[in-house]
Amino acid sequence: MGKKSAAEAEKTRKLIVATARELFAELGFAGATTSRIAKSAGLTEGAFFHHFKDKKALFAEVVKNLQREFAHAVVVRGQKGNDPLERFIIGSRASIELSQSPEYLRLVLIEAPTILGGENWREIDAVTSLSVIEPALVAITGRDNIAPAVLRPMALLVLGLLNETAFALARRDDQITIDDVVDILELSINDWLHRLDKPKAASRKISATSVAANGKIKSLKTGITS
Repeated sequence: MGKKSAAEAEKTRKLIVATARELFAELGFAGATTSRIAKSAGLTEGAFFHHFKDKKALFAEVVKNLQREFAHAVVVRGQKGNDPLERFIIGSRASIELSQSPEYLRLVLIEAPTILGGENWREIDAVTSLSVIEPALVAITGRDNIAPAVLRPMALLVLGLLNETAFALARRDDQITIDDVVDILELSINDWLHRLDKPKAASRKISATSVAANGKIKSLKTGITS
């Protein structure tokens, strides 16, 4: 395939994705048929299947694009902060607020887990989100790097909190507010930073707690069997 043909193919692919995105947002995955998408893009259905094996593959591409745009918007909003922690907190608030936009809410939070399957949806979400969250957490610490065993759990905690908050707000849970979640997030990050400065002390505290707990369990077992 020549350069011109490759460029034309890429242009057509982007046209299909953009057209499908509008129809998915308006009609949902079920309502936006491949024939309607192709017709709206000014293509034949055969041309559609030349670029995508099925509608599910196209939907996955739309979701990935939405996630990339979402992550970029969060980073841009976060740049208003004066330091890494403030930028992270502002970005996290933006993440929650942006997650409630009609298009993102319908396609990424409501339909994607069902259409793509929970595991595939979480993989797309994690790859996109963690690539933003982890570098931001490293910047907050002021260190050159952090061991994955220390960084990844915190990043997953943040991602989980933001995702579950988005779902809770989408179902209109009146027991939660964005302000409360952001406060909890900031407290969690500060606690994590404190533990990074005293890893050995924290480790000893955890070990002592585990030993005490095991002792209580053994005592209970002894009391039950005697």
